[in-house]
Amino acid sequence: MASTGPPRSRPEPLRVGVIGAGNMGSNHVRTYSMLGGECELWGLYDSDAARAAAVAGTFSTRAYDGVEELLADVQAVSICTPSELHVEHATQALRAGVDVLIEKPVALDVGQAATLAEVVSECARPPVVQVGHIEHFNPAVREVAKLLCHERIVALELQRLSPFDGRIVDADVVQDLMLHDIHVLLELAGDRELREVQAVGRRVRSPAHHDYAVATLTFEDGLIGTLTASRVTEEKIRRMSATTEESHVTVDYLRRTVERCRSTRLEQDGGGSRTYRQEALLERVFVPIEEPLVAQLRSFMGCVRRRAAPEVDLRTGVRCLSVVERIRSAIAAGEPMPALEPEPAPERHPLPERQPA
Repeated sequence: MASTGPPRSRPEPLRVGVIGAGNMGSNHVRTYSMLGGECELWGLYDSDAARAAAVAGTFSTRAYDGVEELLADVQAVSICTPSELHVEHATQALRAGVDVLIEKPVALDVGQAATLAEVVSECARPPVVQVGHIEHFNPAVREVAKLLCHERIVALELQRLSPFDGRIVDADVVQDLMLHDIHVLLELAGDRELREVQAVGRRVRSPAHHDYAVATLTFEDGLIGTLTASRVTEEKIRRMSATTEESHVTVDYLRRTVERCRSTRLEQDGGGSRTYRQEALLERVFVPIEEPLVAQLRSFMGCVRRRAAPEVDLRTGVRCLSVVERIRSAIAAGEPMPALEPEPAPERHPLPERQPA
């Protein structure tokens, strides 16, 4: 007979907030506001008071006048400010005893991230520090990871191409866009050691940063990863393909589709001699419908409640940043030297006119 004890009480919703009300911050505010019952959105802060008020008004929450006031009221916070402020705001939150989800990149460089790691080590209670590599929660990527876990991967190719919009002024295309796919590549590569990085880049619309880059990463067992990132391509593309010894898998992140092509070999007895016929079998893999940001924030809040380590932790964020730095170094090492001044062309003398015979 089933127990007739008192019903379990539901946990109190987490008090959450958002620092930064730009494009990504607004999406965090929107998503938290959708998750009523799981969390309670107490408000947001942005240094642009008018923007903060507009976002707060749209989602019926409060715009705080300062970071400290917001941190005093919440248990967990998303940090969606410009990249150069991530460590500053994360440090404020951690010292206030507030758990953090830091949008990628976790810091501008590995050195800054190391400073944040020191702050974490000084906390009286181990905090939850999650890094916002959102493709980790893309259902299409998760399905591919399941397909590839039992296959020997030969090569991975990832493309992330976008039109130019000028919003990102403090990072090159490697840190802005390629970083997403660096994380996916490293996750699929698992424990393989990264051995070699080759890369090239071009400045197109940004005077100080590369807008187009291609990187080739080679791992210890020969796995080849090729990453292409662009913010000057008119068509928005998010694709990945995986070549394994058994199949070829293609992913479209935007459509959230996964297809696998694998070969089948049929043997037929041809009267004393054997003939073979090889066919390709195309499989379309079902991908659950779930917004990656919803899955990411739910995972974060679950870690806060259970005091558990997040799937994408600070160490993962730092590892991705270290690869960014290796790619940048490879680009810098391979960039051509300034062109030499052209030598003056030799003086040319016209040939004498041919005299008629």
